[in-house]
Amino acid sequence: MKLACELAVMDMDGEITAVAVGEDSAKFHGMLRLNEEGADIVNILNMSREHDGITFPNLVASLQTKYTESSREEIAKFTEAFLKQLWQEGLLVE
Repeated sequence: MKLACELAVMDMDGEITAVAVGEDSAKFHGMLRLNEEGADIVNILNMSREHDGITFPNLVASLQTKYTESSREEIAKFTEAFLKQLWQEGLLVE
């Protein structure tokens, strides 16, 4: 899976947001409000756009290296819910 467009993640006065950048701004005109975990997922997905995307297990494994206090199941549950939202917005492709 990978993002349909490149999203720039920004922290503006403690509020994390993401917007499409460059030519991709014509594909997505909105702004996403993110928490820290969502921002990490978007950043990982952005990096994987240059390749063939990333698998769900690899995405969860990458997040586990940062969120060591959370179980794999907790990370997978949050990640799945977040990816579903991205999919519904048309921001995620397989």
